[in-house]
Amino acid sequence: MKNKEVKGILALIVVTALSFGVIIGSKNLAISAGSETGSQSAEALEELDVNGAENIEKASKTSDGYLVTVRTKGYVGDIVMDVAFDESASKIISVQVIEQSETDGLGSKIAEAEFLDQFKGVEAPVYLPGMDVSTGTDSTEAEAAPEESEDLSVLEGASLADGTYEAKTEAPDSNGFTDVVTLTVKDGAITEANWDAVTEDGSKKSIMSENGEYTMTEDGLTWKEQAEALASALIENQSLSFLNTDAEGKTDAVSGVSISVNGFIDLAAQCMKQAAGLETAPADPFAGASLTDGTYEAKTEAPDSNGFTDVVTLTVKDGAITEASWDAVTEDGSKKSIMSENGEYTMTEDGLTWKEQAEALASALIENQSLSFLNTDAEGKTDAVSGVSISVNGFIDLATKCLEEASGIQASQPETEEATEEETASEETSDMAGTEIDAVSGATMSSTAAVTGINEAYDFLQTVK
Repeated sequence: MKNKEVKGILALIVVTALSFGVIIGSKNLAISAGSETGSQSAEALEELDVNGAENIEKASKTSDGYLVTVRTKGYVGDIVMDVAFDESASKIISVQVIEQSETDGLGSKIAEAEFLDQFKGVEAPVYLPGMDVSTGTDSTEAEAAPEESEDLSVLEGASLADGTYEAKTEAPDSNGFTDVVTLTVKDGAITEANWDAVTEDGSKKSIMSENGEYTMTEDGLTWKEQAEALASALIENQSLSFLNTDAEGKTDAVSGVSISVNGFIDLAAQCMKQAAGLETAPADPFAGASLTDGTYEAKTEAPDSNGFTDVVTLTVKDGAITEASWDAVTEDGSKKSIMSENGEYTMTEDGLTWKEQAEALASALIENQSLSFLNTDAEGKTDAVSGVSISVNGFIDLATKCLEEASGIQASQPETEEATEEETASEETSDMAGTEIDAVSGATMSSTAAVTGINEAYDFLQTVK
């Protein structure tokens, strides 16, 4: 009996000892884990005053540099990020998204490593292609609204000449879209109107909005439906005066339209002015020019992404263009014209082959003796030549070079290509100030918001460091 009692007491002692051992071990493990976690994150040495700093929630001086928590407006809701900088307050150590409600599978990707890892070790400010480095916003944003000096009243009652007219924005907006408005006038009245926006890769906002790739709100009309409603209202009213707008460029004149309509008004007005003879397309620099007889050739400096080098050849006889040819050749000498005839280069199952379209374009140039008839949209396509559905920008550029040589006239280039050495040097300096970052594919708005927030964190540190 006594032995049983002794064994029971010993067992109790052993259990108690083991329990204490587990507790002590757990505490040591927790302390160790806590120390390890602490070693992975920079220690906050000093809290910085963020009073009056818009969108900056908190900031601190750390053992590694600085840590700033910033809140910025995203596409769906607020995005909150922790942005860590080194001691210079300009090089980014890391970016962490701690709160976001962006579209799942699109904007939400700003919280993934593929996007955030781009910021590690780069110099701030950061920017997406087309952004102004100094502000983190698109430099052409203010151009979306019609100019204050523009008087649309001159269009009231104006006589419109039949034809198709097009106007587009000079540069893409902060989301990479170039707006395009096309108006068709028949018997003096607007019979067709279209507003769309196209990215550099040819994606159309109208199609993206139908497919759910470009959404504004869960309720209401899609962007395409709103653009169509606006175009229909213009046809019905035969005027832009009914479109009263507020400070944000929005209107209550068309049911269901909640987007800003300034871009549409500006471009539609340009089309109507062309139709009314109040605004014309840029003059043809070769109009009336004397062309020297001979054969002229121009080709692209380097092959395109498919390995083709474009070549345009013009022949001038008795001062007129008598022959024109456009082809594209690979390094091994294969011609796109022959490949399209043999079925090795196809675009669509229906319609003209590439060779037939190139020939139709060349024939139209000979007939018109000018390039001015080739009005193009944002994708470089034209409706001026029946059956031609390919981009004609390459043909226009090279034919222009041939005409320059034949006439001795240098056609004016876009302002961006006429930059002086001083302007070029300035642009190079600007390019060096900051780091370009790639946006999440299909989520430029969310990417822009993230980049803007990071730059706000950077700007704040420049005022306190």
